[in-house]
Amino acid sequence: MLVMLALLPWKAGAAPSPQDGEKQTIVIQQPPQEAPKTAAEMSEMIGMEAFKEVMASGQYLVGPGDQFLVHVAGMEVPAEGKVLAEGGLYIPRVGMVRIGGLRLRDARRTVEEAYQQTVRNGGAIQIQLIAPRSFPVPVVGLVEKPGLVQARGVERISEVLAKTRGAMAATASRRNIHVIKTAFLDSAAAAWLRRLALSGQHEALAREAAQRVDLDLYEVTGESRYNPFVEDGDIIVVGAQQGKVGAMEAVQRPSMYEYVPGDRISDLLTLALGLAPNHDPEKLLLFRYAQDTRKREALPLDLKGILARDPGADLELQVDDWVVVRWLPVYHRRGEVRIVGEVVYPGYYVVEKGKTTLREIIEKAGAFTNDAALPEARVVRQKQSQQEEDIDPEFERLRTIPVGDRTEEENQYFIMKSREKRGQMVVDFVALFDRGDESQNIQLLPGDAIVVPAMQRVVVVSGQASHPGAVIYDSTYAVADYIEKAGGLGWRASKDVLVIKARTGEIRRARDVKQVEPGDRIWIKEKPVHDYWAIFTGTMGVIGQVSTLVLLYATLTK
Repeated sequence: MLVMLALLPWKAGAAPSPQDGEKQTIVIQQPPQEAPKTAAEMSEMIGMEAFKEVMASGQYLVGPGDQFLVHVAGMEVPAEGKVLAEGGLYIPRVGMVRIGGLRLRDARRTVEEAYQQTVRNGGAIQIQLIAPRSFPVPVVGLVEKPGLVQARGVERISEVLAKTRGAMAATASRRNIHVIKTAFLDSAAAAWLRRLALSGQHEALAREAAQRVDLDLYEVTGESRYNPFVEDGDIIVVGAQQGKVGAMEAVQRPSMYEYVPGDRISDLLTLALGLAPNHDPEKLLLFRYAQDTRKREALPLDLKGILARDPGADLELQVDDWVVVRWLPVYHRRGEVRIVGEVVYPGYYVVEKGKTTLREIIEKAGAFTNDAALPEARVVRQKQSQQEEDIDPEFERLRTIPVGDRTEEENQYFIMKSREKRGQMVVDFVALFDRGDESQNIQLLPGDAIVVPAMQRVVVVSGQASHPGAVIYDSTYAVADYIEKAGGLGWRASKDVLVIKARTGEIRRARDVKQVEPGDRIWIKEKPVHDYWAIFTGTMGVIGQVSTLVLLYATLTK
């Protein structure tokens, strides 16, 4: 909005002003006024869950501040009204109708009856809640900062607790939370309960008609009775944890859980998300301390009775009880091997322990492709479980010792273990599939992996070659031929040439290699750098020492 002000001429001594007799116009920009909110804008978002349980069911507790839309027959535009402090709602042609403190369904009935009594043959009347009010809810007990929290009747207890100014204390319970209902109590009883709550006497509160909130059970079941919607007049009291109980082994979520007096075995299994598929229904035990609180006993349990909620089988728990569900000894054991690489149909295949052989699986996989490198093919046997993984303490010890501090035997042992390929079986694929040697046709076990790599048709020349790189494999070539193909020896090349075998990782001197195989690496080492002055001075020192000894000997023998 623009406001135009006409000012009189400026007085002497003021800031620079317009000429005498001239008026000045000042434009002041005011913030725009907000347009009145419509009923749709005042309506707040409400989830379907709250709508069904609070609104559609008529359970919502009406109070001062709730905004309604009122439509009377014959009205073109519905009227909007708010429940006043004393609980009245203005109804056109009727006046004030007291609905504060009533459930929504009762409020509608009260308004309809008042309208029909006042307006004869006036048609129908409808009221709709368009904006639920907010109200203060006391949150006391084991929270960092107890006090009042603003809430609405379409929010659950967990949502109200999330609004507290501080987090819940470390010892606060998630399952021992009580909601004290004071909306329908007289003022004296409500005041007494408030004083009781604020004084921290939670045990006395629990003996009253208080509803227990269990956030852990709500999270696993989604049942509203464990996490109800808050109402005006509620007091939320957060109690302390009272111990732990455990669900162990063949359950979906084995762990220790908070204990609440009255818990039964079925409640604990619910917290653990039920039984695992591989549980043994005949092996269910309750570990419980005897009366002396020292010795633990194992009591058999009836699973069928527990699932049927039979009180005789579904026992009440005590602090530190464990429910232990055993695993089935044989359940879905591995029965497959995997073959990867150069076969027609790589993938998983089912094997029968003690019967299925390597040749059978290769035949099922459609045999080898033309690019298969049989000399490099291998079978790797994996451990069946984590418990079978073995750790060599001697190898782990040697890893922490510098090479110069090891004995020759320790160094040889370390080299041997570092080159060891865990789980690799000794199988000669060439002997089995090319020469028909059935002694190489081993029986496979579940979990085995068959690896058939592609044929490497190159030999890598690295180090001090003129042009290091990969050279196409030729079965007639020797080490010198590959070096020649790589441009020959470089000017810093040493005569010490090594060959690293692709199949075993073994390092050999070139003169000891009779046949270079595809994938091998030829390593031309570099000449060491010599400090000739240091060699000279060292030599002269030795000569001087020898000369001194000769002179000493000659002097002594005269």
